[in-house]
Amino acid sequence: MKSIPTKKPSKRPSVSALRIPIYHRRRRVWRDDQYLIEEIVKHLQTDHGKKANTAGKIKEFIDLASQIEDLGYQSNSKALTLAMWIREQLAELSRNHGGYDLQVHALLLPAGLDEIISNRCKQLQLTDPVPPLQVSIEELFPDPEIRAHALQRVQLLHKGDLHSYLHALVSKERDSLTGNSATIMDLIHICSQKLGRRNLRVVSNYNANEVDFWIPGLSLGIEVRDALSPNDCEDLLPILQNTNSSKKTRFLAVVCPDDLSDLMFHQWREIEKSDNLSNLSVIRIGDLGVYLDKLTEMMKEG
Repeated sequence: MKSIPTKKPSKRPSVSALRIPIYHRRRRVWRDDQYLIEEIVKHLQTDHGKKANTAGKIKEFIDLASQIEDLGYQSNSKALTLAMWIREQLAELSRNHGGYDLQVHALLLPAGLDEIISNRCKQLQLTDPVPPLQVSIEELFPDPEIRAHALQRVQLLHKGDLHSYLHALVSKERDSLTGNSATIMDLIHICSQKLGRRNLRVVSNYNANEVDFWIPGLSLGIEVRDALSPNDCEDLLPILQNTNSSKKTRFLAVVCPDDLSDLMFHQWREIEKSDNLSNLSVIRIGDLGVYLDKLTEMMKEG
């Protein structure tokens, strides 16, 4: 009798929880709220959605979603609050089941959801304003040359309003780090921060034939990419394969921008199927922390 071959275990950590749509976990732009609410409306109309919730609760949710749609999702506090509530419930589903799939698991609705969301909106509106920051320009910018440059920009672009200038700086940095325009150096900087918070020793390599980061404690190599064309793949695969060969790597990760569409992200993940790269995971920058924590747990377990 022929023996049935057993499936070779994967050398990469399970990241199935990271493969749900990113708008399930966090809000990047207002359209993420729209996509999430519309998806839940469809979910509640499936057989297991109907089985888990009463018709009255489902009707209340759909009516609330319709009211939001009529007013528009952009700059709509009710849309923001409802989407926030949904993400809390999905996080609870994930904790209870070790992950979730809305084709299998049902979102449970409470009675009086409309009132719950309205009360949350009121609480957001009643939040006491933060008092103005009482700090001098000298404390903000101790370096005289940087302080002089900042004062010049404040006068030139913001009519002397320092708070407006700082708001513009932070907004620009946020857009740079989380949006489609994130540069490779932005992504590398975020990787460094996430590794540093976990006190992981890092060897940084910016050579043509090596991955960007080598983390000896996890036997992990990380390559950061802000784009991946067919030509980029031809360049990337030898780098990953060389790293596996030269460092006896246990884990490899390619980190990509957070705002890739799900379709583009799954196209990136096709490189996981490449020969001799069974230890490779392609992950978004926003999920790197979760991935590192998973690896740490795996290393402790041996």
